[in-house]
Amino acid sequence: MPVVIDLEKCGKIAECPGEGLCIKICEQGALIEKEGEIVLVPDNCDDCDLCIQNCPNQAISKE
Repeated sequence: MPVVIDLEKCGKIAECPGEGLCIKICEQGALIEKEGEIVLVPDNCDDCDLCIQNCPNQAISKE
């Protein structure tokens, strides 16, 4: 099951204390940057949960 990004909690890359850490640690390319926002590519998500565990804003979760 791919992850879900709570855009209200996320704050976009510019306001993220981790400066888009979820994108940096995703080895599958399931999280990408598009116009300063974090976008999920569901087909690439392998359910590793690294993004959930490392999001400083707790903006990423499972449905």
